[in-house]
Amino acid sequence: MQPGERLTALGTTPAGLSSAEAAVRLQQLGPNEPIRPASTRHLRSFAGQFTHTLALLLWFASGIAFAAGITELGFAIVAVVVLNGAFAFIQEYRAGKVLESLMRRVAVTARVSRDGALGTVPAASLVPGDIVHLATGDVIPADCALLESENLTVDLSMLTGETQPVERSAEPVEVPEGQMRIESLPPLLPGGAWVATGTASAVVVATGPSSSLGRIAGLVHEVSGRPSVLERQVAALSRVTAAIAVLAGAATLALAASFTETSTLSALTFSTGIIVALVPEGLLPTLSVSLAIGARRMAERGAAIRRLSAVEVIGSATVICTDKTGTLTENAITVKGAVSVDGSQRPSMEMLQVAALCNDAVAEGDAIAGDALDSALLRWVEGFGIDPAALRSAHARLSGTPFDARKRYMEVTCAIEGSPTVLVKGAPEAVLPLTSTGALPPALAHAVAEATSAGDRVLLLARGAEGRGLHPAGIVRFGDPPRAGVADALAACRHAGIRVVMLTGDHPETARAVARTVGMVQGAVPVETGDDVDRMSDADLRAFLASNAVIARVDPQQKLRVVRVLQSAGEVVVVTGDGVNDAPALRAADVGVAMGLRGTEVAKQAADIVLADDNFATIVAAIEEGRSIRANIRRFLSYIVTSNVAEMVPFLLYIFLPIPLPLAVIQALAVDIGTDLLPALALGAEPPAPGVMRAAPEPPSRPLLTRRLGLRTFLFFGPLEAAIALAGFFAFFLVEGWRFADSFAPFEGASRAAATVTFLGIVGGQVGCLVAQRDGTLRQRLSLANRAIAVGLAFEIGLVLVLLYVPGLNRAVSMAPIDPAWLLAIPLAALTFTMCDELRRALARALSRATPTSGKPAAEAARPA
Repeated sequence: MQPGERLTALGTTPAGLSSAEAAVRLQQLGPNEPIRPASTRHLRSFAGQFTHTLALLLWFASGIAFAAGITELGFAIVAVVVLNGAFAFIQEYRAGKVLESLMRRVAVTARVSRDGALGTVPAASLVPGDIVHLATGDVIPADCALLESENLTVDLSMLTGETQPVERSAEPVEVPEGQMRIESLPPLLPGGAWVATGTASAVVVATGPSSSLGRIAGLVHEVSGRPSVLERQVAALSRVTAAIAVLAGAATLALAASFTETSTLSALTFSTGIIVALVPEGLLPTLSVSLAIGARRMAERGAAIRRLSAVEVIGSATVICTDKTGTLTENAITVKGAVSVDGSQRPSMEMLQVAALCNDAVAEGDAIAGDALDSALLRWVEGFGIDPAALRSAHARLSGTPFDARKRYMEVTCAIEGSPTVLVKGAPEAVLPLTSTGALPPALAHAVAEATSAGDRVLLLARGAEGRGLHPAGIVRFGDPPRAGVADALAACRHAGIRVVMLTGDHPETARAVARTVGMVQGAVPVETGDDVDRMSDADLRAFLASNAVIARVDPQQKLRVVRVLQSAGEVVVVTGDGVNDAPALRAADVGVAMGLRGTEVAKQAADIVLADDNFATIVAAIEEGRSIRANIRRFLSYIVTSNVAEMVPFLLYIFLPIPLPLAVIQALAVDIGTDLLPALALGAEPPAPGVMRAAPEPPSRPLLTRRLGLRTFLFFGPLEAAIALAGFFAFFLVEGWRFADSFAPFEGASRAAATVTFLGIVGGQVGCLVAQRDGTLRQRLSLANRAIAVGLAFEIGLVLVLLYVPGLNRAVSMAPIDPAWLLAIPLAALTFTMCDELRRALARALSRATPTSGKPAAEAARPA
């Protein structure tokens, strides 16, 4: 089928569809995205909230309660599971919506002709019949049939596994029997592939589920993704918690039956209380919200998240492999000067011809579209009064080879003065072997050395009659100033124990000068080239990369090897990139970071994070946020577990001491999924601590509940809170007239009110624990700069008042409407907890001063007490 017939078959024209017709087709066919059945996915997610380890444990506890005939408790636990599951689902759904909104910021776009004009639209809005225009680095947004192409090659590795790009042409072909697959037909381009070289225009033939990408999505939509490190850690923690809860409940039941006169019914009640008290019901929804908050905060700082797992992993980064242009520098490339072959600083006509004709940038009104280097060259040529479009019209391009990252030069053949002339521009050492002499004239050699030592980029221009060899015409020198803030960001990396490796295609001396200017290294700058890397063994390369370093003239395969060698040494690697040649390394990295402003669609789709401003400092900000998120997860984990320990102790005392029950099971549940919930979420929204970037990175595999945190939580915070709450319990009986060593029998009617005071003591202890989980001085920890803390505390106190004084509800949760004076138990408990924690911190500081920190990891030494 000829290109014109392809248009007719799809009811379109070379000028494209009208906007009205495109809207009609979009309404009929739906968006161009590999749609999954959302209702099924949401149903599975909803069901998962009631079948995870902690939920199953609560179902088990409710079964014990029903078996023991305690139906009120059984129904209460079921209600907790249902409410907690619904809340967790809502939070997970909202977290997913946050991620979807971030994904829309970096979704694939397409250049489309509609209403006879060229514009950019989201790929999701494409319909069959749209005319799309493609260039190097573009992701093919839907299945297309070619109309025109020039030097077009396409990477089909996503569909076929073949990494070598294949040629594509608009010319019709005979289709052999059995060769009807889209990836095997030269005039057709499958959606999801990407343009390796060249340009093309094509008509969309299939979108959404009907496209090749949609059919693949249909085959794999039932396959779940591999859980992230954090998800695996939470699952493991849930299993350990469940095991401890069951063992503790069983041990309580056995001890009560063997060594006390407690009835079997009461023993079952207590063992159920132990299980419920040890289950951190609010952990999973709090975790989902914390990750969503982190993703949103990263986006606010210019780093849009494409995969939620990147939120947790980037905080553990140990090495950043960064490119130079546009990341460490402004990417405001301008021509600083030129030197012709005779040493003159005014370019010859030969040089201007090469600069304009061996160039893919195009002037569009006052703007120039194309590669930054090509655009700068075109502006430079215009500065000499030459119209590039007229020059190109007079000297038609006969053939050409686009710039290739491995060859490092671009070559075209144009008709000049009636004969084919070869024009080349590229890195001096890449172009020189193509010349007849293989060496630079002295004037050019001196100019190249001077430019590269100053950190400028250099292109060598050469030309010659076809078949007769090339001769140098001159060099052009480009400047690109360092980005503001990069020096500070690199200093922050040094303090944070993060190494930086510059991987650039530039000249070694240019790279060295830029590294020195931005303060990437202190002292001599270690620089090697990609060819040097090829000659190194893995061990030698690891040794070279053991500190901040520069690798110049690097190609995609060498960049990929650097990433893999670092990962084999246990490093967590962040890689930045913007071009087609960066995609393999971006995919291989632990976290791939693409440039949002100048990045190709291929780079953005291969990455985990897309930078809105292409700035290296934004990567460091994302690492800071990642570290903060992991610290926040530990904060609310310790906060939640503290109350679990405090809730367990009253049940143990009741079994082994002749006292009334200090805390009802339903009261423990009221803490776990009631008063604790919003304050825990507020801890998940804590801003980065001042010292978070002054500690060495920790491996992602480091457990959430570290030994230090576990000891502090289980042996100090939990018992302290239990002691404060039980002090309130006994204080209530003392006020009622009870004295130590007396029987509690005459005061049985006050037991519910006394248990209510225990509840208030735990709530107050949790207020103090909230303060203890924060960083900084006492004044900073008491501040309400994090407004979520204020909201959480207000909700906590408000819920306490509702549970105590709303008739009917207070009885349902085993509360008594006690004298309001007892509400002072909350601030007194909070104050006591805070003062005890201050004493602990002071003791820890004194021990730290007395104990040398040498030999300790930097992260351990810098961690707050």
